[in-house]
Amino acid sequence: MKDEQFRKLNHLLNRAGFGLTPELQKRFEKKEISIVVEDLIRDAAIIEDINYIPKPETKDNGEVGVVKTVFLILKSQKEKDQLNLAWIERMAVAKAQLREKMILFWHNHFATGTSFGYLMQVQHNTLRHHALGNFREMLHTMAKDPAMILWLNNQQNKKNAPNENFAREVMELFTLGEGNGYTEKDIKEAARAFTGWTVNQKGEFEFNPKQHDDSAKTVFGKTIYKGEEVVDLLLAKQETAQYICRKLYRLFVNNEVNDSHVSELASRFFSNNYDITDLLRVMFNSEWFYDSKNFGAVIISPVELIVKYKKYCKVELEDEQMLALQHVLGQTLFSPPNVAGWKGGKSWIDSNSLIQRLHMPRAILDAGTARLYRRPAFEEKDQPKKKDKEEKVKIKSDWSAMVTHFKLYPDNELTKECLRFLMVASTDHINPAEIDKLVDTSTKERRIITTLTTLMQFPEFQLI
Repeated sequence: MKDEQFRKLNHLLNRAGFGLTPELQKRFEKKEISIVVEDLIRDAAIIEDINYIPKPETKDNGEVGVVKTVFLILKSQKEKDQLNLAWIERMAVAKAQLREKMILFWHNHFATGTSFGYLMQVQHNTLRHHALGNFREMLHTMAKDPAMILWLNNQQNKKNAPNENFAREVMELFTLGEGNGYTEKDIKEAARAFTGWTVNQKGEFEFNPKQHDDSAKTVFGKTIYKGEEVVDLLLAKQETAQYICRKLYRLFVNNEVNDSHVSELASRFFSNNYDITDLLRVMFNSEWFYDSKNFGAVIISPVELIVKYKKYCKVELEDEQMLALQHVLGQTLFSPPNVAGWKGGKSWIDSNSLIQRLHMPRAILDAGTARLYRRPAFEEKDQPKKKDKEEKVKIKSDWSAMVTHFKLYPDNELTKECLRFLMVASTDHINPAEIDKLVDTSTKERRIITTLTTLMQFPEFQLI
């Protein structure tokens, strides 16, 4: 496969999934990119829920009592941790890579961190089903998601005491973007429309007519009465399509947005009734998607980096240590930093997380020991630095798949092939001969593994 065509394939698989693997290279290297796109979409049609957390036991009427509720809150962090680990494993092995990547996108878009583990699982499976479907249906469903209602305080949104939090975030974070196409009056009126949207003791959405303000409201100059009408009005604004496409562009294409490309995508998205799969198909088949300036233009997120290592060499850590690694790198699933989620881009990198990222390959080598420097709980990156807590963790790995793939290349071509495989960003400045001086050449297997781990320590490996 020619280098340029291979780079396009590598670029696509890093953006539409979690990177190139020996299996995917063998499967796709002789196919046209348009065919690969269709194969990825076909693979992503598979929808498999994660049902790690059982539904809580309830009274005969299906409700959870007060004592049981307290108990559920106390054990929910452990449940969320296990849900986190189950999803990491799923991302590493699922054939539906594009679906998993989009679930990760929507998990950040609808950032939620409620205290109830089971409700987080319900929301997660909702995202699984809608990740590549219709954004209109997704938004209506997520607006009534129990975890979301609790997270954004709509339980407290009542007729005689409206709470604006839910209505504000629906506009600022989920559809229009902050300060874009709405007024404070629109938020206040929308909040009245969402009164009575609550979660019952069965953990399900429930509309409480006694707490609903059924008088007329004016949102965006339109007279409405119900919360569903607010959602429809938001979807009727082209700014919503622009906002979603802009976020998707930053994830899949480049953090530096090309406004004309986003407008092109948004026009398609809006006119095609918010069909997510169609939008991605158009994006992945666009010539500009494969512009060289977009190769290696995105800093890989912590979770994607962990998944990539699991796919390459089956990295294993003890549960607590895997959670600690996510924390150190700055992204713990089901625990967003705030309602706006993770910023992404350059915010993934600071002096601490960069050291951890560059140290990981050496730690993985020979099931080595990694040193994690945990930030104190609740410390923000811009706060005065406190002394980090050092923790040593043992890492297990299995390089057999990579060894089998690369053993077919002669020694004088190995480093070049490893570079081509691992890196999407430009590597013109990397001299393979200098890399060869750093590797263990005692056996073919050691040469392969140490070549890979040496290259993984380059900053370019953090760019996809």
